[in-house]
Amino acid sequence: MTFFTEEEFIEKYNINLPQKDNWKIEAVSEMIYSQIGTRYRQKWTTDNVPEAIKNASMEQLRFMYEYDIPLIDYKGRVEAGEMRNELSSDYSTLALRMLANAGYLYRGNALNQNMSINLTWN
Repeated sequence: MTFFTEEEFIEKYNINLPQKDNWKIEAVSEMIYSQIGTRYRQKWTTDNVPEAIKNASMEQLRFMYEYDIPLIDYKGRVEAGEMRNELSSDYSTLALRMLANAGYLYRGNALNQNMSINLTWN
């Protein structure tokens, strides 16, 4: 799933993606999709994704380039040779605010049941 095109990203941020990094568009789209409340999730494409979700996805990619944060899955740590650092978040707070202000942010707790899928108990 991709929520924006390379051309849209370049037009908005004036950052050229290296050819080998085109896969990151799908990766950040998946990251933002995982933060959307389950009631609001749909099968979106670059043509029909809501503007707030598209913008949050592009902001997430810009954030990753600006701060050079890799997509990692290793105990919340970044390791490069002898250098080790704890990683508190790889999400752009601006991207998450974009989702929250548009009503899409998923919190995953009982206080926000309106964001979850309705299940009937028989």
